[in-house]
Amino acid sequence: SNQEDPVVVYSTPGTYDVSLTVTDAFGTNSQTYTDLINYTDSISLITNTNHCVQDFENSNFPPTAWETPPSSFSWQSIVVDTGVNCQPNTVAYVNHYWIDKRGKEASLISNKIKLAGGGSAQNWLTYDYAYCGFSGYSDGFRIEISTDCGATWDSIYGASGTALQTTGYVNSPWYPTCGSWETDSLDLTAFGYNGDTVMVGFVSINDYGNRFFMDNLNINGQNIILGMEDNNTDIHTSIYPNPTKGLFTIRTDAKNMNIEIYSILGNLVRKENIQTRVNQIDLSNEMSGVYFIKLKSGNNTEQRKLIIQ
Repeated sequence: SNQEDPVVVYSTPGTYDVSLTVTDAFGTNSQTYTDLINYTDSISLITNTNHCVQDFENSNFPPTAWETPPSSFSWQSIVVDTGVNCQPNTVAYVNHYWIDKRGKEASLISNKIKLAGGGSAQNWLTYDYAYCGFSGYSDGFRIEISTDCGATWDSIYGASGTALQTTGYVNSPWYPTCGSWETDSLDLTAFGYNGDTVMVGFVSINDYGNRFFMDNLNINGQNIILGMEDNNTDIHTSIYPNPTKGLFTIRTDAKNMNIEIYSILGNLVRKENIQTRVNQIDLSNEMSGVYFIKLKSGNNTEQRKLIIQ
């Protein structure tokens, strides 16, 4: 090449040597660096045993393989005293209270995620968020999906102002309080993304209002996450995050379900009846280890393994 900055493309992940050979009127000279290029793929696979979970507890922000494209303001991470579990947590947020960039947007973009495919697969995106708003100002939030590595984006959700609020207006700098968080979910299968490799964009839209907080992003599948004793696949239920620190969510399309949670020694530690689609269970007072969740709806029974760290 006679270019000053030639472009080299590596088609597959791996470790590569780099050699440079220079030739001019005085002769030729070469130099080689061993293992200079280390190319790793950032794709998260949604499989029977693997979810894509991001709780922002790692010190890196944005998280590894995520990105915050340049904009007039940006997403950040912060430790709040009361996360969704009413305990201190590191979360992602945008500080609209101090940002006067009305109409401008900032994106937080995930790594690439390979969604489960097949006729029975159902892929879900769930997340927790908190927003109070500021009277007279309407910050917004949008979720986008790209199937071409970020070249184009499709909007799958959007809300602003009172439609985004999880609590009443606060006309001063606000942090989440216990009970001010909500959980939302989007059926990615219903949008036609089964089997696709996607990137998810979380877009915050400024109107000089108040702080927006987000945590516990999770992409998981129903019908592809088989129980240890799947007697019937008519129960479409997912449990996440798993492993967990004790607080986890059970999402189901069953209208009425009985759950029993046993320790690895067979001791019953929790028994509940759930009648809503999204339910949070707190076992943070239990010891770390392996537990088993028995799910029963009508004549259908499944058993799942839960790991508490």
